[in-house]
Amino acid sequence: MTENARTGSKRDLTAGFLRNYDLVSLRLLLAAIEEGNLAKVAAQENISLSAVSRRISDLEGRIGVKLLQRHDRGVSPTDAAIASLPRLRGVFDLIDRMAEDFAEVSAGTRGVVRVRAHLTAIIGRLPERIASFTAAHPGIDIVVDEANSPDVVHALQVGGCDLGFVSGTIDTASLDIFPWMVDELVVVMRDDHALSGQERLRFEQLLDHPFIGMATGSSLHTLLRGQAAALGRPLDEVARVSTFEGVREMVAAGMGVGILPSAAVARVAAAQGIAVRGLDEPWAERPLVICARDRAQLSAAARKFLDHLLDGQAPKRG
Repeated sequence: MTENARTGSKRDLTAGFLRNYDLVSLRLLLAAIEEGNLAKVAAQENISLSAVSRRISDLEGRIGVKLLQRHDRGVSPTDAAIASLPRLRGVFDLIDRMAEDFAEVSAGTRGVVRVRAHLTAIIGRLPERIASFTAAHPGIDIVVDEANSPDVVHALQVGGCDLGFVSGTIDTASLDIFPWMVDELVVVMRDDHALSGQERLRFEQLLDHPFIGMATGSSLHTLLRGQAAALGRPLDEVARVSTFEGVREMVAAGMGVGILPSAAVARVAAAQGIAVRGLDEPWAERPLVICARDRAQLSAAARKFLDHLLDGQAPKRG
């Protein structure tokens, strides 16, 4: 028999089971076997004795097997009922566990939270916030996928994730927005670069030098191209890379200057021979925001994680 045939056979068997059995009747049967008295079962289930008897009789009729022997002292299971008892108990044990699972998910003590985040969030405070949350809520898994900000917004709009982390410069008009932290952009260059002697630099000064940019479509690339256009100047990109590490490597090799989030260079700049200088522009501080399609529709687990992240909802510097 092929795998498809076996799957179809199991499906037919399950469908037949569901037609002939119902959980209420099976629960009454289990109680009758355990109590040995239909009157006790009726009292426990708060239904009439005749209803209990009729349901079990109907069940016997549907499956064509005698399940209970009735006598003056009550009832006793037939061999068929005794043989099915472990399976019968297993069904209700499974249902009890499933009910517990549903209750835990509803209460937010178990679940999966799907997160899409742009790279700045991933290298910033997000990892430590996830670690502290999962330590306090071990039944909740946080699954993080990296994406650029426009793709994060799209994923939220189509239901591809629960929460998203994006630059505040991205259009998020259709989403619920929660300010989270502030991303400070800095200038990076090799430590012997001609501009390294200045503590702060204007963006226009960088336009006179070869530039290492981020990949087209990233929020940082879009921002810098827009600022260069506003100045009526070209951005002389000698390379575009998809990672902050790639920018650092090319800057360290002396290929040009770049602009990165401070979190992307703070710990490694000195070791790589990179000078980090302030960017003297009003747009150098970018708000990073958490987005949800609709906060009211979030799962209990996702709401708990969001509350953990917000911490009073004040923007924080990364």
